[in-house]
Amino acid sequence: MEEFSLKLELFFETEKKARVSFEAVSLETGQKHEKRSKTTMDINKNVVLVKIIAMDASALKASLNSYAKLFLLSDNLLEVF
Repeated sequence: MEEFSLKLELFFETEKKARVSFEAVSLETGQKHEKRSKTTMDINKNVVLVKIIAMDASALKASLNSYAKLFLLSDNLLEVF
């Protein structure tokens, strides 16, 4: 069976913002709702690395959209506070 995957590098203004976003969003990885995809995350200074592996293109798109929304929310909250 063919696998679909992608890697994202998300650059933040500071290491602190990257760490806060990473810690907030990483709570979602490895949860039971990830049935057709698996997501791993890592952090290197002000860059958060996200890797998604999915069983099909729809699952990859769904995971990407979910994580994009979470990181966008995290970034917006950091701007306010």
